[in-house]
Amino acid sequence: MNRRGGLRPMLHVNLSQRLSMTPSLLQKIELLTLNQLELSDLLQRELEENPLLEEEAASENAEGEPEAKTQDAEGDEKDRFKDLDLADYENFFGEYLGANGQPKREFETPDDRPTFDQFLASPTSLADYLNWQLNLSGSPPEIQEIAYFIIGNLDEDGYLTVSLEEIADAFQVPLAVAKEAVRVVQDLDPVGVGSQDLQECLLLQVRALDLESSLIETLIQDHLQLIQAKKYKEVIKLLRCESEEFSEALSVIRTLSPRPGQKYSSREPVYVRPDVHFYKVGEEFQFALNDDGQPRLRLNRSYRNLLHENTVTKETKSFIRERFRSAVELLRSVDQRQRTIYRVCAVIVEHQRPFLDQGAIYLKPMLIKDVADELGVHPSTISRVVANKYAYTPQGVVELRRFFSVGVESADGENVSSVHVKERIKRIIEQENQEKPFSDQRICKMLNTEGIHITRRTVAKYRDQMKVPGSRERKASNQF
Repeated sequence: MNRRGGLRPMLHVNLSQRLSMTPSLLQKIELLTLNQLELSDLLQRELEENPLLEEEAASENAEGEPEAKTQDAEGDEKDRFKDLDLADYENFFGEYLGANGQPKREFETPDDRPTFDQFLASPTSLADYLNWQLNLSGSPPEIQEIAYFIIGNLDEDGYLTVSLEEIADAFQVPLAVAKEAVRVVQDLDPVGVGSQDLQECLLLQVRALDLESSLIETLIQDHLQLIQAKKYKEVIKLLRCESEEFSEALSVIRTLSPRPGQKYSSREPVYVRPDVHFYKVGEEFQFALNDDGQPRLRLNRSYRNLLHENTVTKETKSFIRERFRSAVELLRSVDQRQRTIYRVCAVIVEHQRPFLDQGAIYLKPMLIKDVADELGVHPSTISRVVANKYAYTPQGVVELRRFFSVGVESADGENVSSVHVKERIKRIIEQENQEKPFSDQRICKMLNTEGIHITRRTVAKYRDQMKVPGSRERKASNQF
């Protein structure tokens, strides 16, 4: 108020969250979790639905063979599309396409790579996937033990089937400890597991997207029942928000998974195709991402000219721009997915050469957190990269996640991979006298003699994880 008692205009700065990048973020997360077959299916669907995308015809050399693809080792990590102007089509095509009008290829593929036929494999169960992450989480042993129990009490959709009170009673611990163990499980991938109801499941996913205090969180927290009943007008009236803002928030909610564990619930064998090929050239190991059977997409140049035609309606031009934006975002997301997988594989080659050369017993300890710190990404990103993906190696086809394992201290103070320890336990049992099987305590002493510090309880845990019966069961089965 001024001296005359009147009002004067003033400027205020208000901060608010925007949802414009959320669909992009969701797409990047989704693409990271897809294996090679699933990615090929998704790209094929996008190719059919978006006229701005077209499939690149494979170029051939003079002998009729496909041209070799080139790249530098790491590639330029800058986002080629970061400052893309939708109106500047010529710039985009000049950067995305090579001099001959063909898309630049990012990843080198060896000429002697094997034919990637489909392989039959047993799918990873939800419990297996969560237990693997929990082993590498670095949580305190007492919390881990409760977390294993919690994982064992999740249904196939990933929901917790026991209450916090039952968990606390089962382990005779305070309720706060039980809550901490549940939180540890909820921090694992897929986001949303360990929830007790749909609301908690969706809220965990929203908070993982850094959308706390947003309209999306408010809708789930306070108005989920009205949304499920499709009483949208009533919600808009209660919140006094714009219809467009509500629609954007609702579209994000629809992308969340109400059954996060469903992807891992299949009990049938599945066909897989390796996502990456590790191979040896001379004395060095290299690798290539597998894109066999995957559509190679590029933008359709002919649509650019339609934007300059006076006979084309505004609605048509608007549709082209919207489809163009969607196509570019897809290409960006695929490009980022490939780069992330490539960087993780580069770390695997660097740290796991002994395994690639000599087999599982030489696998070194490697934690998700350590790789995430090295690459400057969140640990959940590494979990998504290696989930449900396979690699063709000199040691056969293995899951990418098998390259990650915790360590057990040896006599010389170095860490020995838990996979190495399991392999030693397996070999000891294979060489035992079948009439007098070794007890877990005896195996423990044998490993301690070899310089591997391990307890009887850990031997029993590793043996159970390998689905190897105890000494009494082995002796009983050998008598028949």
